[in-house]
Order: sequence, then structure tokens, then C-alpha cells
Amino acid sequence: MTSIIKKSTEQKTKKLARQSIIAGMVTMIAVSAAMVSSTTMAKSTPELDSALEKLMPGTKPSSVEESALPGLYEVSYGSTVFYFNKDASLMFRGDIIDVEKRINLTEKKRGDARGKLLAAMDESQMIVYPAENEKAKVTVFTDIDCPYCVKLHREMADYNAEGITIRYMAYPRSGLGTRSYQKAVNVWCADDPAKAMGDAKEGKAIAKKDCNDPVAQQFQLGQALGVEGTPAMFLEDGTSLPGYMPAKRLAARLNAVNGKK
Repeated sequence: MTSIIKKSTEQKTKKLARQSIIAGMVTMIAVSAAMVSSTTMAKSTPELDSALEKLMPGTKPSSVEESALPGLYEVSYGSTVFYFNKDASLMFRGDIIDVEKRINLTEKKRGDARGKLLAAMDESQMIVYPAENEKAKVTVFTDIDCPYCVKLHREMADYNAEGITIRYMAYPRSGLGTRSYQKAVNVWCADDPAKAMGDAKEGKAIAKKDCNDPVAQQFQLGQALGVEGTPAMFLEDGTSLPGYMPAKRLAARLNAVNGKK
């Protein structure tokens, strides 16, 4: 009897684990798909189309293409990329790398999608610290209460001196409706958001204020882009640079991306 109960418990545990994986995947798909306006189904199959519709009813992938691996199809929902066999009975998430060219093909796909998503965002809804002699724009998802976000902000003059314009987007790590979220709303709704951001990151209280703020939308965009922590930097081409990076090192990375020494 004990062995039967144990086996039943193990089966339930495995079933819950599978359900958790599917639920997490569906959530990522939903958030990414909400940001996508166009669909390319260049290399799909009827079996794959049908299976994807059952997996995510009413949500169309932004693209379906044959992958570099024979028999696998690359299915993208915004910057979220999955690989399926032709009837979607098998799926995996991971990176396909061209060994000879040393190119991460999957990350390139993600980067292209991230670049398009960021380019579509209204800069007037960001909090921007422009460089006088601008060489590049870097979009940073920031949290008011994040220590490394505070460090980055205190070095804003260094970034600007390197010709880097910093564009802030909100990403309260604790989620929507939390104290950190409300702090971000207060900053974005302030009469002078740029000053309010600096004050908030120095621990000063910002008057509670509501407006037609973009905080929730930007948080959801961050999720669609795969932000897991803050600060999270994105270059204009969609390249992701998670975590804090000092101004000199960021400038060197930008020069490398742009082919400069």
C-alpha cells in the first residue's frame, strides 16, 4: 500500500511540474505576443499551426521558420523563441549556435525582436538623460529600490560624458501594485520626472501622484524582453546587457558593437 501511495504521489508531482512548465511558457508567450503587431508564417506546417493554436488559443506567433537544425521549426513570440518539431509534440527552449562562425543564431533572433520592440516605444514616456555629444542611446530598465540602479544613477554624468544617452524605463521588480511600483508611478507622474528620479534614488519621498503613467506597460515590456533583474541595459540593436556596467566599460562595449577600436 505504501508503495502505491508513493507512486501516486510521484505521478501527481510530475504532473504538477509539467503543468507549471506549460503555465510559465504560456505566460511568456502571452506577454510577448501582446507586444507584437505582425506575423510571418513563412515555413509553418498545418500540423504545427494546429498544435500551436491548441497550446495558445487566439495568439499568433510573430514568426515561424525552419531552424538551422533539420526537422526543427523556430517559433517566435516577440523576443521569446521556442523550437518545435513539425507537429509540436516536442518542444525545447535553448540556443542554436553556428560553431564555425561562432554566432548564437537564437540570440541574434531575440536581439532583432528586442530592437523592434524598443524602437516602437514612445521615448516621450521614458525618463531621458541626454548626452550633449550623443554617440549612442542605451535603454535601462530600472527599479527605484535597486542598489545597483542607484549606483548607475549616481554616475549619470560619466555615461553622458562618454556620449551615452540613458533612457529609463520602469521595472519594479516586486511587481505591479507594490510599494516599489507606486514609487515608480510617483516619479513618472512628477512635474519634473528626471529630478524626481534622482531624489527617489537617494531615498527621498516623492509625493504620491497618479496620472496616465506608462509604468505597467513598461514593466510588461521588460518581461517580454526577458528582464530578470535590474538594472537591465539594452542597446539600440536589441543587444541585452544585464546588470550594472560602468561608463567606460559600456563605452568600450558600444565601440566594439559599432566596429570601432
